[in-house]
Amino acid sequence: MVNNLIVSILNLLSLTLSPLLAIFLVVNFRTKLNSRDSTILVVCFFISLVTVIPALVIKYTAAELGFDENIISLFGRIGFSVFTAFIDELNKYIVIIAYAYRRREFDEPQAGIFVTMLIALGFVTGDNAWHIIQADKFSDTWRILTSIPMALVVGILMGFYSGMSKYGLDSDDLSSFGLRIRGLVTAALFHGFYNFFLFMEEYRSLMVLIVIGILIALFQVGLCVFRARRLHSRLVYSRMRRTKGGSVDI
Repeated sequence: MVNNLIVSILNLLSLTLSPLLAIFLVVNFRTKLNSRDSTILVVCFFISLVTVIPALVIKYTAAELGFDENIISLFGRIGFSVFTAFIDELNKYIVIIAYAYRRREFDEPQAGIFVTMLIALGFVTGDNAWHIIQADKFSDTWRILTSIPMALVVGILMGFYSGMSKYGLDSDDLSSFGLRIRGLVTAALFHGFYNFFLFMEEYRSLMVLIVIGILIALFQVGLCVFRARRLHSRLVYSRMRRTKGGSVDI
């Protein structure tokens, strides 16, 4: 009875925490966009809710064909972990390319990070909602407690490179395309690493590797945020010079 209550509380927390965090980010980050228009953040959150559906359909189809988390072989589990991670990140990437990338607010790495964080939160909200509906598949507190921070981490990584692809580059430039793909691959690899240990029932015995992976991910995130902040400051300074002393809020 107590365990069921704890699971129910965690389910509710996981379902409400990501939308609340999204609201917090929109309220606090809307002035950080160069155009000051926060519509892109809200729209991306809700679009990404819908992109959960094709991702679930693809993974369900794969499961029907016998490709699921119950694979016994090590290489099979690695392959399935990367596959599911890539499907999730690809759907988020599609939101970036189909909508966000076309907006003028999406013009630098910092904006890319903000926007992709909202996409990640929208996606994980929909994903958690689905797993809660499938209650028998959502009893692992490890997944509940880590899905949201994991989504933010990979969102920052993808957002940085997606924003870099728009920073001073033409969208059709080969270097711009390469940066976008780099963001997708980087996010999918870290997500796949997370999935692999999530699917391993004996993950506690692999805690050292998990900690190393977390440290590497945090280092990458910190580096991306630091570089994005520096590039944002340079962009603001450049615009201030062009407007001859116009004030811009950093």
